[in-house]
Amino acid sequence: MGDERMREGCGVYGVHLKRGEALPYLYWGLLAQNHRGHQSHGFAVYDGGIKVFKELGLIPPISHLSSKPEIGELSGGVGIGNVRYATSGACDEASLRRDAMPISISERGKSVAISLNGNIVNLKDLRGEFGNGGSDVHVICRILLEGIRETGSLEEGVKGCMERAEGAFSITGLTDEGTLFAFKDPYGFKPLCYGRGDGVEAFSSESVGLDINGIERVGEVQPGELLVVDGSSVHREQLVPCRRRAFCAFEFAYFARPDSIFDERYVYEVRRRFGVNLASRYSETASRCDIVISLPETSNDAAYGFHEESGLPWEMATRRHRYVTQRAFIMGAEERRNIVYRKVNILKPKIAGKRIAVVDDSIVRGDTTRSAVKRLREAGAKEIHLFITFPRIIGPCFYGIDMATYEELIGARLTPEKIAEELGADSVNYQPLEDYVEATGMRMNDLCLGCVTGEYPTPTANRLAKETRERISRGEREHGRIYETPD
Repeated sequence: MGDERMREGCGVYGVHLKRGEALPYLYWGLLAQNHRGHQSHGFAVYDGGIKVFKELGLIPPISHLSSKPEIGELSGGVGIGNVRYATSGACDEASLRRDAMPISISERGKSVAISLNGNIVNLKDLRGEFGNGGSDVHVICRILLEGIRETGSLEEGVKGCMERAEGAFSITGLTDEGTLFAFKDPYGFKPLCYGRGDGVEAFSSESVGLDINGIERVGEVQPGELLVVDGSSVHREQLVPCRRRAFCAFEFAYFARPDSIFDERYVYEVRRRFGVNLASRYSETASRCDIVISLPETSNDAAYGFHEESGLPWEMATRRHRYVTQRAFIMGAEERRNIVYRKVNILKPKIAGKRIAVVDDSIVRGDTTRSAVKRLREAGAKEIHLFITFPRIIGPCFYGIDMATYEELIGARLTPEKIAEELGADSVNYQPLEDYVEATGMRMNDLCLGCVTGEYPTPTANRLAKETRERISRGEREHGRIYETPD
């Protein structure tokens, strides 16, 4: 379950078929990634022109979707899609409808549609050039279209995005000539994989979006790389050098499905290793516990690894209500507490009188962890020791996770001992950063760890973080997301 479920920018998809309709592939590919965005979903399909359908909420059942007259117009073998959660722009209904993706823009006889996962850090500066309307995806789309119009080249348009926009963006796109393309920012913050089947080329934020459609994963789109699918050919071009790889470390702990592949490793294997590391690192505390449990579902694999290493019985004493689908991180504080209460049921006889090792993926704000601890106490837990797979979060994210202020982060304000006291637990035991990185199989310099270290891969993020810390030290309050706060 994890603590107060974080909003992650989006899940994207793109597909090109030699024969057949793109929409079923888009539907299933996004359904497999609906965990990445709950606020809206949408499809754009090419059939002599770009046609777009967007709606608020989760991907609906096929019966609901097929009843929409607009869906019948989405005929064609090339398309892109998106599931979104807002990490820039407003969250009122009108704004969510405006910013739902894919975004399609037409100017002076040229059109392009894109679907984005990420967040643009220098958005305020770019809005000065391209207008204040909409979220970051509108700005990126305008940069892209301007480059295509001025040069007649998709490659130059994409290169302009990579050179002018600072931040995270993994994008699938569609031109008005039916060309499917995909590209990543020069740091490669967000996942985007490429797959191939019989007469099918596809892109997906996570490999599960390929699996569900019977498409074999070929590999990752690389940082600064553009892939273009045009007819029967796939063209790859490194448009901008990779400045340094900075893959979001939090993907492993929380956002991704366990059956997705990152860096040639299944996420579940990494999470299982997290649990092994925690049990080994905190063996003395673990030895005082009677059982280990997880807060479902993202910490289940880590709890199993903890059980393997510690020898403690793993009790499935917390059960998820299957049809409560919202992820608590992506809600307001009161909504988060309510969802956690309704989403998870506790098997009280398994808890009563026992010293519990509770494995969870992260603590961000602390409110829903507090609620979970309270419920375990009410169930009769004698002691509660929290084992957290993700290291203590001390800084905001600028790259597409909606934890964008210092004051909301309990780890930025308190030590682990004080956090335990605040949450009502007997102890809080974070996985050390070096253990976390070891489990991913990646190098520390290839991961974005800004929220853990306070040092960010891009200059604007470092500047904004420094300026905000200075304002806080003067006793000033934060007012909204750091990267959207007026100067």
